[in-house]
Amino acid sequence: MQTRDNTPSYHKQESLNYKAWPIFLIAFIRLFYVSIFERALSNYLYYDIGIRASTLGFISSAGALIYIVAPLVGQIITRKYLGIRNAILLTSLTTPLLTGLQIVYPEAWFLITCRILLGLTMGFFWPNTLALLSKWQKVSSVEKSNKNFVHFNLSWNSGFVIGLLVGFLWTLTWSDFLAMIISWILSFLLIPVSFFLKKDKKPATSKQIVIYQTEDPLSHLDIKEDLVVNSQTPMIVYPVLFSWVSIAFLAISKSILIFGYPILVKALLSEDYSYLTYLVQSGIQLMQLLGLTWINSMKIYSRKFSSIVSIIAISIVTLTIALIGDIWYITIITAFSGLFLGLIHGVGLKIMLEYGTAENTSKYATINEIIIGTGFGLTPIIAGYVVEGFIFGIHWFLTFLGPIILISLIFLSRNIKRQKIQ
Repeated sequence: MQTRDNTPSYHKQESLNYKAWPIFLIAFIRLFYVSIFERALSNYLYYDIGIRASTLGFISSAGALIYIVAPLVGQIITRKYLGIRNAILLTSLTTPLLTGLQIVYPEAWFLITCRILLGLTMGFFWPNTLALLSKWQKVSSVEKSNKNFVHFNLSWNSGFVIGLLVGFLWTLTWSDFLAMIISWILSFLLIPVSFFLKKDKKPATSKQIVIYQTEDPLSHLDIKEDLVVNSQTPMIVYPVLFSWVSIAFLAISKSILIFGYPILVKALLSEDYSYLTYLVQSGIQLMQLLGLTWINSMKIYSRKFSSIVSIIAISIVTLTIALIGDIWYITIITAFSGLFLGLIHGVGLKIMLEYGTAENTSKYATINEIIIGTGFGLTPIIAGYVVEGFIFGIHWFLTFLGPIILISLIFLSRNIKRQKIQ
């Protein structure tokens, strides 16, 4: 277990003059256009062109699959050659080009190629934004640090939610194809906003108390690991493996719910109801935002409890989807499940960011993105083949995966006691 000494007030540290709003705005714009384009492209390919679910799985997974290695490549190039500002500017320049090419030539092999390249460019964006959050946290007051965390989650989640609602209206009024074109045009807004980012500076440091954690999260051996804890990093009482396991379950479960819903709509209703996919995915994201916001106001031990309860809830949700099989029930419960995804995501993200702050490193943000890439990359490929044989097979899988993850997290957090951290 960890022990913590009193640390000097964070207000005594020299404050770093950073501009956070460009990152929040870029995150909003990126998720606004991506949410519309990705949903419209999937619907267009599956309902209008009529590609197989397994092929759609490969196309959906291509970018996320390459994202397994993209954060490592992106961080190496960022540190050695570009810097964070130029790296984010690079991905803002290349994103509109690669997005537009998918509209011009919607053949499977070409789409996969474009999405692989897009996945590589994303390795320059999300790890760097998360690294900036950790750096800013180190030189901010507790209030400002929490505000940055809330604003970041609000920016990308609200972009996702509002984008899907707008995409729903465009599709209902016009078509998925036209929604793709308009969202692609909006992606060019990333470029001017990126120029407002300041070049990253080395943050000021102060004397801090060093503690020891006698559980190495990577090897499970009793090797001492130096960490720095202060009022900004209380979540490092959790082993970092708790975060990684949580994030892995989040990526797998969210992939299954989002990928599986359009398949169920086509099987149980018809392609005329394809617009429901926008509403359900926006519902998931809205509820996820509520979960992420709620986590920020919870006490440290309550966050552990919320993760455990949420994993149980996701397993129950997928079990009832498979057993009941009614599309309107599935629509409601799938959207509501976003709340549990948000709670799981919020805890995992908090742990990851505070480990990065404690060690002044971006490695935790990089590992976080690799795990996300693996979960979102592999799951749709496997799910595409499974649903062609058994439409509810992926939901049964998640029902049985939940208890395994639950047991893992209980074991990892067994030494976190309420009376020792509150």
